[in-house]
Amino acid sequence: MSYWAKETLKGTKWSGLDWEQKGLSNEQYEIHEEAVAAGRAEERTAGRDKALELIDRFVAQRCAERNGATWSSENWRPPT
Repeated sequence: MSYWAKETLKGTKWSGLDWEQKGLSNEQYEIHEEAVAAGRAEERTAGRDKALELIDRFVAQRCAERNGATWSSENWRPPT
């Protein structure tokens, strides 16, 4: 998820892919969106390099808290 969140932050051609194209579960997509938001906030105050570092830490922490966040996306829904 760090990869996809960083691609989104950087605005690369891959940033426009949806959750399914990225192969993310519901939980992973939620973490992705939170990581991107945190990265954007960090980028505004500390620059892009710090934002990319923050995304790595943020995603690692959230995935650990959620035991990998790999639950099924059978009933996908947008994050709340």
